[in-house]
Amino acid sequence: MTATSSATASDTAAIGTGDGVAQVAPDLIDRLAGLSDASPLLALRARRAEIRSRTQAAHDALLAPRRPGLFSAAERAAVAERIAALAGNDALAAHYRGLAAGADARPALVAHAERVTRSPRESRPEHLGALEAAGLDAHGIVALSQLIALVNYQVRLLAGLRALAGGGAEPPSGPLPAGAPVPVDADIGFTTDVLDWKPWLPPVVLEDATEEQRLALAVTPSNVAIGAYSLVLAHEPESLLHRTPLFNGIMYAPRGLPRAEREFATAVESVLNGCVYCASVHARRFVELTGGRDAVDLLFAGGISGQDDPRRQAIAQAAARLTATPAALTAEDVAALRRAGVEDGEILDLVLAVAIFAWANRLMLSLGEAVR
Repeated sequence: MTATSSATASDTAAIGTGDGVAQVAPDLIDRLAGLSDASPLLALRARRAEIRSRTQAAHDALLAPRRPGLFSAAERAAVAERIAALAGNDALAAHYRGLAAGADARPALVAHAERVTRSPRESRPEHLGALEAAGLDAHGIVALSQLIALVNYQVRLLAGLRALAGGGAEPPSGPLPAGAPVPVDADIGFTTDVLDWKPWLPPVVLEDATEEQRLALAVTPSNVAIGAYSLVLAHEPESLLHRTPLFNGIMYAPRGLPRAEREFATAVESVLNGCVYCASVHARRFVELTGGRDAVDLLFAGGISGQDDPRRQAIAQAAARLTATPAALTAEDVAALRRAGVEDGEILDLVLAVAIFAWANRLMLSLGEAVR
């Protein structure tokens, strides 16, 4: 099977929505990555079968929602096309262009998607006010946030699969910068301290949650310890139902890339994206798992360079490339990981971890802020 430029009648399934019928491609990632039944990469992906199915389910929930509300399926596809094009993935952009079927998106929504894709650390609470002024409610704002995050996840997963298959862009003209960008606000620094997260949207009140919201939150009568972040995401429960188990499957799946290295890669990404909250959580987990904090101190002080362990340095370099310029990830980046002793199944886990934090960072940064 080869990658196609857009969805066709033969490889899509019609899914009814509240505002029409959307054509949603099954196994989108496999199709766009050009994975055939004989592809070794397909066998690698089969090891993480739930991740594969949840990825598709999250796409379907966002692009063919049962209740689109004030953010129609066609407009969602138009926004997704812009994100994919901005990230340099023409095949993914063409897929979304086919789903949009000529529809346009409101300029405020496109502008927000571009900003959160390019530099999520620049998100501010007033940006959500602009979305409200453009006609979105809390459900629509969270749906847009999840959509932006999903497409950024897809772009990085596809880039990683392409590089694993031996393809990719021409090698970049120079090395990645040694120093990692940090938030503009000098009063905020990266830390392993426990931080809080303050939402910019009112969270769902758990006692008033619908059955669909409670299901997405996995709430039982005796389980009410649900944080503000999850309660904000519960404004749009269709994608949350799949996003949470997708995250857990990627970060906590047995075997494959060691858990500490997944945590380190996501800390690298969170530093590059300026997500102080995510960096604190996952750098702290790395320290807890390894019993040492030298690698984290080096990351916070000097960015992605200077790791004294060759394997960890290769992971930091690949994670940074996939975070900042996914279209520039190459087979040489994969070769460097292999030379450092990272096996292909572990590389796929690394790609998935970076991809899901392209999602997580953008949700955390565009819907709220870290507070000490």
